[in-house]
Amino acid sequence: MNKPLFTHSTAAIAIALASQNDLAVAATTISVEATSDTFLTNDINQAGSDMSSFGAMMISAPVQNLAMGVTQYRTMENLIAYNTASIKDGFDAEFGAGNWHVTDVQFKWYTNFDIPGVPANNAQFNVPAPGYFNIGYFSNDNWFNPATAGPAGTANPDLNWNSVYGSGGAYNDLFTGQESVGTFYYPGGTFNGAQNCAGEVCAPRFWDLELIPSMLSDIAAGGYLSFHGTAADDNLVYLINQMTKPDAHPQIFITAGAGPAPVPIPAAVWLFGSALATPVGFDRRKAL
Repeated sequence: MNKPLFTHSTAAIAIALASQNDLAVAATTISVEATSDTFLTNDINQAGSDMSSFGAMMISAPVQNLAMGVTQYRTMENLIAYNTASIKDGFDAEFGAGNWHVTDVQFKWYTNFDIPGVPANNAQFNVPAPGYFNIGYFSNDNWFNPATAGPAGTANPDLNWNSVYGSGGAYNDLFTGQESVGTFYYPGGTFNGAQNCAGEVCAPRFWDLELIPSMLSDIAAGGYLSFHGTAADDNLVYLINQMTKPDAHPQIFITAGAGPAPVPIPAAVWLFGSALATPVGFDRRKAL
């Protein structure tokens, strides 16, 4: 009589997956607004200026704004920081102190000038255009002072393009050790207007970040998270509203679940399992 077949490796993997599924519980998401935001521009008239309270910031490839009479090819980069202390406290209250792990980190950024080819109403910005941009995570939070940032999210007044990239600048080492948390495509949109952004009208977009260990460690400690946006091609021009723009503040959404992060099953285990996934059966025959 033929007996049911049983695959040892398949069962072992199933047990491992079941152990991981035991850790899965309903997740909780908590959001906070930015603590500080600004941008750097190599504009010859603003490369030495604090740009942290202009209503919007920009990530831009080196392009001209001929519509506003600007012939210089201007590069722009944004910096933004979030305080995760209240997020940590929320997860500790929900799951128990330290008994949680992050499963997702998202930005929610608004744009009130979103139509490609249509300039914003300020010559300090380039003309919106679709393209790719990078977001980097860096550990140096000294570019802003939480005690003085206030509701406008202002950065240090001496932070500017020259102090970051100029010879002997005070912030020359600001991005040392920076790690990428993603490359994204900004498509442009259909919204354009200088009015307040109440009612989610200012082209809000979510950007999901890669969960790198250094960022997760800082979230677990309830620390500050600093991010750096740069163009990843020669076309991108992306305007992002600052804390000084009413009802359109840049936010971060962090999701966590209970327990420690599941330990991934190593690829070698899967390969080993597939190699052994030969059905093992027993065929008892009558003696002759």
